[in-house]
Amino acid sequence: MGAPIDAPTSYSLIHPFFEPLLRTDENEKLFPWLAESWTVAPDNKSITFNLRKGVKFHDGTDFNADAVKYNLQQVLAANLAGSDVLKKITSYDIIDPYTIRLNLSSFDYTLLIRMAQSIIGLMASPTAMQNGKTVAERCVGTGPFKFDSWARDDFVKGVKNPNYWQKGKPYLDSITYKCITDITVAIMSFKAGELDLEQNIDPVDAQTLKKEGYYIQQTGVMWMHSLIPDGNNPKSPFADLKVRQALEYAIDKKGHADGVGLGAYTPLTQMAMPKDAYYDASLQPRDYNVAKAKQLLAEAGYPNGVQTKLVTDVRARKDTLQAIQTYLKDAGFIVTTDVADVARITALQRSGWEGILYPGFPQPDNLLNFLTRWGDATNYVSFYRPTGWQDMWDKLAVQSDDAARTAQLKAIVKLMYDQCIAIPFSGDAPFCVYRPGVVNNFGFHTNRTSGWYESADIWVNK
Repeated sequence: MGAPIDAPTSYSLIHPFFEPLLRTDENEKLFPWLAESWTVAPDNKSITFNLRKGVKFHDGTDFNADAVKYNLQQVLAANLAGSDVLKKITSYDIIDPYTIRLNLSSFDYTLLIRMAQSIIGLMASPTAMQNGKTVAERCVGTGPFKFDSWARDDFVKGVKNPNYWQKGKPYLDSITYKCITDITVAIMSFKAGELDLEQNIDPVDAQTLKKEGYYIQQTGVMWMHSLIPDGNNPKSPFADLKVRQALEYAIDKKGHADGVGLGAYTPLTQMAMPKDAYYDASLQPRDYNVAKAKQLLAEAGYPNGVQTKLVTDVRARKDTLQAIQTYLKDAGFIVTTDVADVARITALQRSGWEGILYPGFPQPDNLLNFLTRWGDATNYVSFYRPTGWQDMWDKLAVQSDDAARTAQLKAIVKLMYDQCIAIPFSGDAPFCVYRPGVVNNFGFHTNRTSGWYESADIWVNK
């Protein structure tokens, strides 16, 4: 029997309640979850899912093929993020209660990866969705925990699902997520014993808490920070490759990793982490070189520097933003900084920005987010797109072979490096702090899926 566990809230709080058809492992290979298996037809015109039998929604209704059809149709109707890929499903065949075939206009591997790594694959009870009037009545999935209660901007609580399909799990009786937006207050609550763990700790706080005897762990998904110039604008200085190259030489990546990151950050020299299968070790880093940056600006016709705008948002780390501003100034980039709220920065990503975009929300290092940021023609529209760019992504989408897809991604990473499409500068994994020997098997961001953790496997020492 477990005790309640407290953690700060985020969109990841839905995973204990709702589960996907598929998941991915650490190498982003798909593996079964609510679907026991799946088969892509030889002509790539359909995908057949064989569903796990005996799974019940929290309201006692059956998880079955009808439920899968209902969920996918509702996700598309609601126009949720990433749901456009569902438009490639032309019809559904319910072969039997636990077998469903999705007929496709064309095969798209991203349909499967999105089912595994995003909300579009999560299954909810059709009965609850149709009849429920409140959050509690509609928050009905198949997960290890059942929705219990919530208060806006305060907490969400789940209680053990006694009929969970993984026998003997979950180990905890309940799980509660606290929403504490001020990191200082959150740390104070943790140290006061009001929380069992706290996530998204800054390196400075992580070092301090470690010295105080708490257990510090970096989570499984890396976050890649980058600067994205508006090279797609023919009137922009960044339409010139030399100016984009100068921007990369201007950034002291190692200095940032050692200074701001206190050694916990990884300097990035390409849009991939060294552990990624599509990382290209042959690419020579453009190391910090102010003189080289100024030389390239002069060759591009800007001997007195470039006037530009640095567009970011309220989620950007203040110390990183300050460091970036200093690096740019030293190298001859004369910038004015525009800090937007989340709504405006999201709109700018789709309508276009001027100058350099520094997204406050970095790119998680997984295929889903790679696709969302760089392979979606309607998103981040201002970055430079060389001839054939979208064609490379379209070919990747229809690739069902893992090795071939990795080779395609590696070619995209090389093209991004060659053309300085974006300037990656830092990779980091968020810190979590635990009480030593209390929380076990939390596993935040496991299996290269942002926000996922093994809630059924968590156990707590009394």
